[in-house]
Order: sequence, then structure tokens, then C-alpha cells
Amino acid sequence: MYLSLKFIMNKAILLAIVSGCLFSCNDSKREPGSIKVSGEGKIRVKPDLVILTIDVSFVQPRMSEAVRLSQATVDSVVNILAEFGSKQNDIKTSSISANKEYNYNGRRNVFVGYKAEQSIDFVLNDISQFTDLTAKLLATRINSISQVQFGHSKADSLLRETDLLAYDDALKSAHKLCDRADVKLGKLKYLTNTETGFEPSVYSNMGSINTFNKSYGGEGFKVSPEILVFMSKVISEYEISN
Repeated sequence: MYLSLKFIMNKAILLAIVSGCLFSCNDSKREPGSIKVSGEGKIRVKPDLVILTIDVSFVQPRMSEAVRLSQATVDSVVNILAEFGSKQNDIKTSSISANKEYNYNGRRNVFVGYKAEQSIDFVLNDISQFTDLTAKLLATRINSISQVQFGHSKADSLLRETDLLAYDDALKSAHKLCDRADVKLGKLKYLTNTETGFEPSVYSNMGSINTFNKSYGGEGFKVSPEILVFMSKVISEYEISN
């Protein structure tokens, strides 16, 4: 009886020791602490290209005449644009559309003819030629330059650079926080890009230049494009230890 009791007590002590070892081992394998920080990168540059959207529209009693005038004007515009850029890469012409046109006279819609219209998108890669280009365009029979947008030829590489700046900014914040908290910064656990783009948008929109009265006297428009801001934001998570 005495031996059995002693055996049981020894076995209980052994189990307690083993359990303590297991607890100690599990405790030592706990995940290290972590710190999560955000970073931001910005690059400000002057635009070096401009994108124009040129509108051509005619209303005539006969649809064929409206289409003819629209096509003739588009051809003359494309010839001008070809002097300032690549006809294959920089000029995009929409298909011509023709529909009945009505005007409201206060009581009802009145048929006034057939309207044919087209639009042309053009990338001017030398922004210094903007004034000369618009002077020639305004001498044609276009209706308006409906959109003027500024951009940069190296937009992709600038965005990649802002990603790196954002990461550096996050890492700097992590080091400062660890120094203040008197802990050691460990390896990177997680990294994500939360925002990439332009501020406030890809391009700066100048608005529409209407050409209804043709009273520009052969002069083109001068512009002062605003600075483009490329930006990125990242979130990084690092291990920390005492």
C-alpha cells in the first residue's frame, strides 16, 4: 500500500514537471509583438503634355450634307494635328453619328434638320506648342475644344517612385515609434499599397473652349497649367521585441 501510494505521488510529480515544461515551451514560442504604420510619398511636377478633345458638329436640312460638312472639317483638323504629333499614335477620331435635330419653341419640339457630329482626341506631347495649335484649330469650322487636360509623359515611373517614398516614410515612422517605446524593430511582416494616383485626379481639366463666334483673330489660347501631384500611401507591419 505504501509503495503504491509512493508510486502514485512520484507519477503525479513527474506529470507536473512535464506539464510545466510544455507550458514553458509553448510560452517561448508565442508570436512576437508587432507594430503597424502608414507612410505617404508625393512628387510634384510640371505637366509636359496636354490632351485635347475637339468637337465637330453640323445641322443641315439633308443628312448627307451634314455628314459631308462634318467629315470635311474632321479631315482638315486631322491634317493640322498631324503637324504637331503622330497621326498613328496621338490622334483618335470617333465614328460619325447622325440624327434628327429638334428645337423646343416653348410649346413643342420642332424639327430643324439633321445633325452630324464627331469628336477627335489628340495628345500634344510638346506643351509649348499649345498656343500655335489652338490658333490653327480655331481657324477651322470646329464647334469647340470640349476638354483640355494636362498630364506627364513619365506618369508610370513617377508613381513607382512615390511607392518607394511611401515605404521609406513608413519605415522612418516605425523606427521613431520603437525608439520612443524602447523596443527593437524586427523584420517586415506585411506591406500593402492603399492608394496610388494623382491629386486631385489624373489630369487638370481646364474646361471647354467654345468657338461659336469665331472672334479670336487668329490667336491661340495661352494656358498656365497647375502642378501635378503624384502620390502613394502604404501600410507596413513589423515585428517588435524587447
